[in-house]
Amino acid sequence: MKKIFLIMFFALAILSLSACAQKKLSFEEVDTVPQKVKETINPDDQLQMINKNGKVSYIVFQSQKDVKASLESVDKTALIKLDEVDASDNKLKQYIYTLTTDESVDTIDIKVNGKSTPYPMTIIN
Repeated sequence: MKKIFLIMFFALAILSLSACAQKKLSFEEVDTVPQKVKETINPDDQLQMINKNGKVSYIVFQSQKDVKASLESVDKTALIKLDEVDASDNKLKQYIYTLTTDESVDTIDIKVNGKSTPYPMTIIN
């Protein structure tokens, strides 16, 4: 009886730990990206998404202004807001964000200054 109890206890512990390891919706700015992502960035696109191995997406946004970025979850949509604000200089800056989605998301909408904006998507290994 003790053996069965211990086996059930360990099985439940493993299941609960694996549930904690599942992906969660997240979005953050990053300073460094893998070399393959760097090579894929198109300097002519103001906005693009690069998906690496179906696990993480890199959102690349280029602007001459400072950018305030945020993520909202609306129903099954990950809503990314990129709002340009005044900058001290007019140099083109590149902003790169990582987006990790979970099973609750089936659509990604990127709004630049409040407008839904189409973007090219590249998938890399």
